Amino acid sequence: MRATFTAIAPQSLSERVASALKDAFFSGELKPGDAVVEREIARQMKVGTPVVREALIALQGQGFVRRVVNTGTYVSQFSVDEIRQLYSLRVELEVLAFQWARPRVTDADLEELRKLVADVVQSGERADRRGFLECDYEFHRYCWSLSGNMFLAETLDRLMAPLFAFVVMASGAPLTASMGREHYDLIDALKNLEEPDFTAVVRKTLSGFAGRWLTVFQVKNDGATPAPATI
Repeated sequence: MRATFTAIAPQSLSERVASALKDAFFSGELKPGDAVVEREIARQMKVGTPVVREALIALQGQGFVRRVVNTGTYVSQFSVDEIRQLYSLRVELEVLAFQWARPRVTDADLEELRKLVADVVQSGERADRRGFLECDYEFHRYCWSLSGNMFLAETLDRLMAPLFAFVVMASGAPLTASMGREHYDLIDALKNLEEPDFTAVVRKTLSGFAGRWLTVFQVKNDGATPAPATI
């Protein structure tokens, strides 16, 4: 009997550089605010600087780094106040995305969302921080796309990609399976609830996500218990 093998996705050199840099982010070798020097990365990885530059452009789009014109490239970093502002905006826009998604969602969509949450949970069980982030973000992006409004989905993507990457890299907080399971509340709401209960559950769930990370960063910065977020 002939052996069968799973297809391996082709990966360019710049994608491999980007993947190696992600590993450095999640291991703590590169920390929020650190400069990422193209020539030094190229020297260590034994690749050309154009390859590293291409990788950094891709990582910028995914929210991992910020490129400052005529200055350099830095691992994404936010202040507590910036985190609060971004999460406040995120909750309002994402609630809107869910409201628009509710009448459009299909059984196939709900099944896909369940699969994505299962991947988040499994990443939490393995203590795989990078996997948790990637699966979690993919779940939310899918929800945004269900709104049927590409401008809303793109706006959320631009706003939230840097924040999703930063909170996981910088917080040091564990990402657990139970945190992943909280996303099932959003799926259940899409499937079973009508207004006003639907919006109430979605807002409560999303606000809970925001409040958790705001608390983590407030305590990490000054050791104090933060005031409730305005979200």
